[in-house]
Amino acid sequence: MNRLADIDQTRRARTLAPQFGNFNYSAIARPARIVIPILSDLRVDDSLFEKCRDFAARHVLFLSRLSLATVFFWFGVLKVANVSPVTNLLRAAIPFLAETPYLEALGIAEIVIGVGLLMNRLTKQATIMMILHLLGTLSLFIIAPRLIFAPAFPVLTMDGEFVLKNVVLITSALVIMLVRPRTTA
Repeated sequence: MNRLADIDQTRRARTLAPQFGNFNYSAIARPARIVIPILSDLRVDDSLFEKCRDFAARHVLFLSRLSLATVFFWFGVLKVANVSPVTNLLRAAIPFLAETPYLEALGIAEIVIGVGLLMNRLTKQATIMMILHLLGTLSLFIIAPRLIFAPAFPVLTMDGEFVLKNVVLITSALVIMLVRPRTTA
């Protein structure tokens, strides 16, 4: 079978010969081999990876709180500034929430959640507030399914994907609330 492939390659090379002048057909008969040496010294620095892993393990709850706080603070600022892309979804689902002062109130609540997640004393209250807020957002599955599913269940729209990710955020809030170290007062 290899011999047939070699013959076919040689024939193709001969048909190209008039275009490229004097051509060495024997060079095509055998495929070229390229050897790439693999050196055992080219390893990733395990100590750096271990240091990053150890840092993340020690600070996993704070990193989770920080990431959620960033998201909520940012989303809240966008609502207060009245430039949030969620306004269109709110207008289609619950129109009064897309208007002043309700949109700004939602934004302030999200900012408060974000700040509360960063303060040890307020973390529990902020996570409870966050869960309630996200459950309200998830209620769009019941209130406005036409905005969430298209053409029908289970196919999600872009808004549906945006709302469904709140399940992960709720789970993160539960982890933060239930796993955090208890303080003695």
